[in-house]
Amino acid sequence: MALHQRTNRRNLIVQTATDLFIKGGYAATSVRQIADAVGCTEAALYYHFKEGKRALLQAVVENETPDFMNVLESCRQANSLSELIHTYIRSMCMHCTKRERHIQWLISELPNFSADERSIFAGKHLMFHAELVKLIVPFVKNQDEANELGWMLICASFGYRQIFVTLGLDDLTDFSIHKFADSAAHYLAE
Repeated sequence: MALHQRTNRRNLIVQTATDLFIKGGYAATSVRQIADAVGCTEAALYYHFKEGKRALLQAVVENETPDFMNVLESCRQANSLSELIHTYIRSMCMHCTKRERHIQWLISELPNFSADERSIFAGKHLMFHAELVKLIVPFVKNQDEANELGWMLICASFGYRQIFVTLGLDDLTDFSIHKFADSAAHYLAE
């Protein structure tokens, strides 16, 4: 099989696994169901994912969360802490809104994962936090302050998304993402 076909098949397997995990849950989805939905044998699936379903979960998490790093790209040009916070919050909340269904699945499935499976998800968030902290460090007194502010920004952006997007309060209030980002930048940058 040509490299291009293997890559396409691998991508198709990951996308199909993502869709099936979201639809029926990770635990309830079998390797056979994924192979059947892709139109390949289980052996072909194991060719691409030697560790089976766990390796598929890791690929799905990799596929669904790495673009959070793109949010940080928009922050790299910030000239102040206030600008960094404002850009981060707006970018993160807007990005999460686009991927709401996949993020909700990951969050709802997390308690059902084994500790080893949760570590895949946790590792991605720890890496994201570390990259965010690198952007914050030039604007604060020390590394500890940057670490704390990084976690506060992550919690604030996810919290806004949960309350205003997931629960639909964005349509019922005048506390827009722009107001939230402005307020957070003002209060956290002081």
